[in-house]
Amino acid sequence: MRKSSLESTDQAEPLFAEGSALRSLVRPTFDTIRRAMADCVVSTIWVDSDLDPSREGFRVSYDKLYGPGSTLVMPFVASWMSTGPGEHPRSNTVLLPSGIDRTLVAYAQRIGLLGRVAYVDDLASLKSAVIDAQKKLYSIDDVGDFDERSLVTTPMGKWLNSKEDLGSVTSFAPTEVVLDMYDATPQHFRDARRGGGRVFLKTCNTESAGAGVFIARDEDEYAAQLAQIREKQAKFGLNRKLVIQPEVKGRNRSFQVFLDPSEPDKVAVVAITDQLVEADGKTYKASINHPITADNVAHAGPMIVDMVARVRARYPSAFGFLMCDYFETETGVVAFDPGIRPTGNTATVMAAHLGRSITGSDVCTTLLHLRSGIERFSYETFASRIGRLADPDNLRSEGRAVLPWGWNHLQGFGVLICIARNQDDADALAREVQELARG
Repeated sequence: MRKSSLESTDQAEPLFAEGSALRSLVRPTFDTIRRAMADCVVSTIWVDSDLDPSREGFRVSYDKLYGPGSTLVMPFVASWMSTGPGEHPRSNTVLLPSGIDRTLVAYAQRIGLLGRVAYVDDLASLKSAVIDAQKKLYSIDDVGDFDERSLVTTPMGKWLNSKEDLGSVTSFAPTEVVLDMYDATPQHFRDARRGGGRVFLKTCNTESAGAGVFIARDEDEYAAQLAQIREKQAKFGLNRKLVIQPEVKGRNRSFQVFLDPSEPDKVAVVAITDQLVEADGKTYKASINHPITADNVAHAGPMIVDMVARVRARYPSAFGFLMCDYFETETGVVAFDPGIRPTGNTATVMAAHLGRSITGSDVCTTLLHLRSGIERFSYETFASRIGRLADPDNLRSEGRAVLPWGWNHLQGFGVLICIARNQDDADALAREVQELARG
């Protein structure tokens, strides 16, 4: 992988036969996705309450939630969208926080994952880096008044990343009520509870990490959750819209596709997954990524085609990762959380595409949350401990490799991507890495 994706001759492959209603859906490669990211500046830095104090009500800094250096982890995901090494005029630039572990950056550049980098300290320096690059910004988050230089504009992001207008995004939306949160009554809970199961209350402020989802199991819990939601709205002046949704029971899944306006007849299916969530029922834990085949895509195909058509009709220049969480039920698929952004699974599935490009076969990728307990634990030190497993070329010889999702050297915490031939091998690799990391 030690070459620029701009030098690659890879092409996406059709998944369905000519004449199929799903013909536009294609299987990309690691390089075709990265190549589509040329000519831009890429950022997976959340504009949180540290960068913009006005967002404290819905985007609390990860450092405040999880301790020093926690905000350094997610930004590295952008490296998986780098066009790679080289000085080609179309090479993109990845933005990283200046406090990131520089040995992680050096490692990523050495193996060819990462090319040009610019370091930023705050929102002003982020915008300056984009202006200096003379390219547009592709960001996981809006950065305020910057739409003239952004590939995903604020109106587009709000439409797709909040929850108040799901019916206009997809015809596969669940039954739900959208209302002013101060108009919500106990009867709304009773109506949503008629089918049994829990009731989901969703605020509409483009929150991250499940922060805007509240789950009520009974009427007392509903009242308590509603009071909490209203108190927060009043304190921070947030959007008053509230979604009340009955629980949908089915297989928790997600898709990601890549939209490139230069190829309006193609939709690159990046990921079809099973979603794993924490015990709270809403917080993302990990994904099981399935091979991109016609059989694995077909059940979600009509939903994908429908959503893409709606997005492109409203925003013909829509660009980047369009995703949606959904349930696969006995009667069909039900979409419940769309967005136009990279996700927690983007790096993991990109690693799966990388593994396929190296080995010629589908591979398994799984996340390992490594808590070393070693402060100031650099990625270079970690990589030296796992030896050849840190080299993606080890996939050719042993069918195994470990690559970074993100790293917090201050706490010695990392999210790692274990790549192996199958789930059993990936789980065994994760256990081996945990032992090696202890030295």
